[in-house]
Amino acid sequence: MQDDPTALLKKHGKSFNFARLFLGTDTGMAAARLYGFCRIVDDIADESPDKDQAKKQLEELHHAILQNKTEHPLIGDFLQLCEEYNIDRNNGITLIQGVSEDLYQQALETEQEIVNYAYKVAGVVGLMMAPILGAKEEGYQFAVDLGIGMQLTNIARDVMEDANMGRRYIPGEWINALSAEQIAFARLDDRQKIQHAIVKLLSLAEEYYQSGLAGLYYLPNGNKRAIAVAAYVYRQIGRKLLKQDCEYWQGRVYISPLHKIILAVQALWHLRINKFAEKAVKHRSELHTHLIESQSASHNYLHENIQAKEKTL
Repeated sequence: MQDDPTALLKKHGKSFNFARLFLGTDTGMAAARLYGFCRIVDDIADESPDKDQAKKQLEELHHAILQNKTEHPLIGDFLQLCEEYNIDRNNGITLIQGVSEDLYQQALETEQEIVNYAYKVAGVVGLMMAPILGAKEEGYQFAVDLGIGMQLTNIARDVMEDANMGRRYIPGEWINALSAEQIAFARLDDRQKIQHAIVKLLSLAEEYYQSGLAGLYYLPNGNKRAIAVAAYVYRQIGRKLLKQDCEYWQGRVYISPLHKIILAVQALWHLRINKFAEKAVKHRSELHTHLIESQSASHNYLHENIQAKEKTL
């Protein structure tokens, strides 16, 4: 295990670290360990000055997971975590595959592509968190949705930052295929197109948040609080962006510590009065329509679940 599994979370994942305070000690530590693995993968892609070398490093991690190399210095603890919580380690491979797409210039074209990307880099993290949180298997799909919603919020928040790195996640079909450079130095009329696309992106994110919150029903009572708080805090980033007319060129949107406390109180109050997660709900299979054609082994759960639902219709 890492010397201090919470160090990376405290430094880089302040919103998630805040939510972790509502988890029990063991569960919170396991969540921090999972975050540590995800951060290692992200940092290889984002911080390496040599993209080809980063690709080799990620491929090495990929093979180490396939071969279950528990002695590996970077992913040994992740493999141990998978063993402890019965996490499918192929989900870690999907994360690596998704993050690897960021090594070179991104230019997504369709809504299907952005949902698939969000699944690979965040929905799959929800899938890995679900057993750590003690979720019932019926709740795994909702965990995927919460991850996707959070990633879509990330993309909406970081449009300018990503554009400066040569990345365009907003589907090209939404903005007349503007390039990352054109987004970074957009004219007024192009800025308006991008603002409208961000609104559309956040509307899509809201659909996934609503599903994710409904899925809290499948979590043990003690862990519902933490995930509700995380969802409320992260969703507020998008809502604040909307209040600012999605002026993406103004820089990142942040949630202050005081506002996080207010949002936590709201989330806990809504749980108490059963505003959401009060009963079992049927998952909206259309939210995973864009994932059906994916061939990754870690999507098997989604494939089987969607197909089973279709047979009952």
